[in-house]
Amino acid sequence: MNRSAGVLMHVSSLPSNYGIGTFGKEAYAFVDFLKEAGQTYWQVLPLHPTGFGNSPYQALSSFAGNPYLIDLDMLIEDGLLKKEEVEDIDWGKDVSKVDYGKLYENRFAVLKKASRRLASQKSEDYFTFLEEEKEWLKDYATFMAIKEDRHGQPWSQWPQELRNHTSEEVKEEAYRLRERVVFYERIQYLFSKQIKALKKWRSKIG
Repeated sequence: MNRSAGVLMHVSSLPSNYGIGTFGKEAYAFVDFLKEAGQTYWQVLPLHPTGFGNSPYQALSSFAGNPYLIDLDMLIEDGLLKKEEVEDIDWGKDVSKVDYGKLYENRFAVLKKASRRLASQKSEDYFTFLEEEKEWLKDYATFMAIKEDRHGQPWSQWPQELRNHTSEEVKEEAYRLRERVVFYERIQYLFSKQIKALKKWRSKIG
């Protein structure tokens, strides 16, 4: 590939009012910039949910997307959040750096509000997503719900019976933590919806 024809940059590097670059207006503006500059490729680093250290190369899933990249302003436009629910949160003091500690503390609380409102919308698109991604989505959401319940403990330190996703113990945990499981399914839908829209826009430069 001709190096002058492409750029490699992670979405998280884009400007943002909420601590990290997202699939929001700055991403669309960057696509427009690439087109105007004569670029034909935007190659991004992995977009999967990250584990300890937040490296995009140390993901918790090969299929799921990183919830941090979900744009909050787009959720406001969709009626899933209110402006006042996000504008007074401390997302970090240095806009040139991502404060993952702040994101970890605050992002999911905001996304849980969006998740609850998504349920009231009864979106057919959401139910289609659940069906299309059923091969991996429920297992991933269950894994994340159990991991959250165990305060982020590494999977390798879980009891042996919880490491087998088909075990009765995991099924029991999935039922006990069903509200958390549904939450992780819903935010994957929100991630999918936003990245699909951006990819459609990005096709302008391809």
